[in-house]
Amino acid sequence: MSSTRRTTRLLGLVFICAALATPAVAQNVRQQSSQLTRGDVAEQLGAKVTSSQNEELGVGSSLTGTLVDPAKLAKFGISGMHEGARVSVMRVAPDKLRIEVDEMEPTPLTKKATLRIDEKGRLAPSAS
Repeated sequence: MSSTRRTTRLLGLVFICAALATPAVAQNVRQQSSQLTRGDVAEQLGAKVTSSQNEELGVGSSLTGTLVDPAKLAKFGISGMHEGARVSVMRVAPDKLRIEVDEMEPTPLTKKATLRIDEKGRLAPSAS
């Protein structure tokens, strides 16, 4: 009888642990689906980065590049910038990037935007 109680308790504990772990597993899958490399971000923004292109851009990470295709950047609401402008990106949340573009020529100008990251790693203008 004592052996049966221990087995029942053990099985109950296993089921409870499995139930508690399920949200963590689901969250991990969501985070993996929104993994983004520095090169992915730079390509979508029309920027060029020279190092660590295959490195993941995790929350709190940033990158700096040079604008090579202003038309790609204009799709995200940052228009009027020229080739050679500095593009700074910081991942401020699992689903958000903060973009700042600076140029000195032909006149000093800075533009900023917040972009969201969808579950496929594609960038889109943020609703907020």
